Amino acid sequence: MTQYFRNSILLLLVCFTIISCESEPGYGDSGSGEKDYKYFLLSALGSWPNTVHYMTATNDLTKGEMDITKEGDEINSKGTYSYIVKNGFIYNYKTDQGVFKKFKYTQDRLTTVKEVPYTYISDISSFVWTDDNTLVLVGETGDGQHIRYTVFNATDLSVIRQGEIEGFQPFPDAYHFYTIGSMTYMNGEIYFQYSFRDGKWLNPPYYNLAVIDYKTFKVKSSVSDNRSSGVANGSPYFKTAFTKDKEAFYYTCFPRVGAGSNKIYLFRTLKGATAPDPGYQINLTDIVGNKSLETVIDYIGDNKMVVLYRDPALGDAYNGRYAIIDIETRQLVRVLDELPGDEPYEQSIFVQNKKLYIALNSNKGENFVWIYDIQTDKITKGMKLPDRISGFARFDKFYD
Repeated sequence: MTQYFRNSILLLLVCFTIISCESEPGYGDSGSGEKDYKYFLLSALGSWPNTVHYMTATNDLTKGEMDITKEGDEINSKGTYSYIVKNGFIYNYKTDQGVFKKFKYTQDRLTTVKEVPYTYISDISSFVWTDDNTLVLVGETGDGQHIRYTVFNATDLSVIRQGEIEGFQPFPDAYHFYTIGSMTYMNGEIYFQYSFRDGKWLNPPYYNLAVIDYKTFKVKSSVSDNRSSGVANGSPYFKTAFTKDKEAFYYTCFPRVGAGSNKIYLFRTLKGATAPDPGYQINLTDIVGNKSLETVIDYIGDNKMVVLYRDPALGDAYNGRYAIIDIETRQLVRVLDELPGDEPYEQSIFVQNKKLYIALNSNKGENFVWIYDIQTDKITKGMKLPDRISGFARFDKFYD
């Protein structure tokens, strides 16, 4: 990229930022793009903390090009990119403003549909949909010693109920703060992964699994599992757990550096159970050849999951590889080694209609959507994506 082109992009970013800060388009304003979109991409430019995020969208991932110099919207001034997406809308907690927002990306602009004052939790540590219109947020208080929940009506962002979750195990010696992991909802109960931490963010040599009554938000049972320490990341930034067919909750444990073993495991809890399945575990670190895993996993159907890990054979950078694992046989199915090495940012994959879509950021200039067909085991190249960026912060679908 020439210096002139770099300067042009910087000028565009400054202009768009000023415009969006002065006057945010209202819901339904006319613009240059489509009124409704199926898929979106968040591209990151610059280095933290001076990172600008751009949102672009499309209705066809198999062809064409996303070009942030010609389309899209700068989103930093409007909210974080900690997105919860459902039924064409984006839900976002902008903690520095103390508001919970509902967005719609329409005609190439991220527009606010509704926002309400909200400061009940310090941030979203985990979330789950109990139905298409009911969203549960869970987070800590500022002191890290209480876990609260809020149940939102997603239509108008009214609070259905909120409070503190009661009945967790007491803090063990030397650990005085909570660490919240992933959670799911199955048949009237919330299955909730959590742990404790000390002032240095180290955990005890186990994690906890709680079953919570959705009607009362009281803990019905809570057990410790010493097969691993650490928890998954349940925030909207990452995806480190999934629910299969509303019958089983699969989740990872990510031990912190300094906590002993750094092996990353996959466990599960079955619907109706009061404890993790004692006979089920997958050592994900070992299954990919003792390589470092990134915080991205997902269920892709047919008893298969995808994981992202770093392959040092590709070079000194992140150089991510994607692998397919059978969660029933607990075996590696294959590595998607047809793809160039990825420079992963945070969450750049999703599954729809038995196909895995990957927004790949390559240092070899092959930034495309890559499409893995689960049924045929074939990979095709789709839409061209922006080059020379920090990474793709989020690649996802607007509709399930």
